[in-house]
Amino acid sequence: MRNLVSIILFTVFAVWAKPGFSQTKDELENQRRQIQKEIEDLRQSQNSVKKSKKESLDQLARIRNLIKKRDAIIETINRQVHLIDEDIFTNNREIYRLTKELDTLKAQYAKTIEYAYKNRSSYDMLNFIFSAVSFNDAIKRVTYLKSYRDYREKQVDNITRTHVLLEQKNQTLSENKDLKAKTLTEQSAQMKKLEDEKREKDVVLSSLKTKEKELEKQLTSKKKLENNIKSSIAAIIKREIMEAERAEKAKREAAAKAAAANKTSNTTTASNTPARTRTSNTLENTPEVTAVSMGFENNRRKLPWPVSKGEITGQFGRQRIEGTTLYEDNIGIYIQTDIGASVKAVYEGTVSSVHNFGEVSAVTIRHGKYLTTYYNLTSITVSKGQDVKLGQGIGKAAESEDEDGIGKVLFVVNVVVGDKPKYLNPEDWIKPR
Repeated sequence: MRNLVSIILFTVFAVWAKPGFSQTKDELENQRRQIQKEIEDLRQSQNSVKKSKKESLDQLARIRNLIKKRDAIIETINRQVHLIDEDIFTNNREIYRLTKELDTLKAQYAKTIEYAYKNRSSYDMLNFIFSAVSFNDAIKRVTYLKSYRDYREKQVDNITRTHVLLEQKNQTLSENKDLKAKTLTEQSAQMKKLEDEKREKDVVLSSLKTKEKELEKQLTSKKKLENNIKSSIAAIIKREIMEAERAEKAKREAAAKAAAANKTSNTTTASNTPARTRTSNTLENTPEVTAVSMGFENNRRKLPWPVSKGEITGQFGRQRIEGTTLYEDNIGIYIQTDIGASVKAVYEGTVSSVHNFGEVSAVTIRHGKYLTTYYNLTSITVSKGQDVKLGQGIGKAAESEDEDGIGKVLFVVNVVVGDKPKYLNPEDWIKPR
């Protein structure tokens, strides 16, 4: 009956387990530490901003990120508790099995001791041997007595080994129970911090609600800036297309002259240009440029972040500002980072433009028919027409417009469709974190 209960419990655990629970305890602990480090970085920046007592959309975004990561660390702890419970369940089952096995071994050994006691005299042993009907039978009886003695010794070894194993399982069980208690304490502490951060978010939201008119002005100013960036990108694409068309025209004219020169020889030269299996694009005017485009496409969701350390505080597209009637519509993603952090090209390409916007700059890099733009930079280290490699530094992150001691970079991804830019969600291209 107890075995049946054990099987049922084990089945329940197996069904309840989620795919994420396939991680080991070490992997989950490393994941928890990584998230905790990210939380500490966010909390440090948030605390530095709080000193200025200036609520902003970025501050709200940071608190949201804190809450999101706090939820993630609590989920990780839940998985750790689940694995510990599985270990406890397995240990209990093993302890039960080993206890039954030890009881059986002791009972069997007791019977052999009892038998040996009843036949303990040397006379009985000799009588058993010499009562054999033949010499071969006597040899078999001696062998039997030796085997019986070896069997008793093995019984003792089995009892000792099982007892040691049982003690180890009990020790492991005790350690797992202690670990579970500590993990639950950590879980409780994280949940308390989560509640504090939710209250902190409510305070910021309440303050922002009273500043809706001011926020609307900020959003209008931000939209004006993004429109300037969009105009710059559109102008870059127009110029790049014109240059590509001129190059293509020159190539056709050269090919026509070569064909005319060869016409008298009545030879036909087969084209070495491979047939395209992808959508034609004016900017993909050479095999080398097409290869860069395809390389960019093939690295979707694998591209590195433009900064080594950062958090997204403004998402792509139209987003409602919580607690207000306002919306923001971003052409890319805003990434919070350290002031002066190195901003790097996410893929190889050619610098199409270095555009100044007052005290800060934007760098646009072309990757075939794709473009990436990095705004709010200082100390630019590249120039127009320069080839750049993946991961190459192009400038430094400047302080955000809130002047809150936090760096910020706007990262934009476009693909040229016809003669116009189509804005893509950069989060669909960079590595998930």
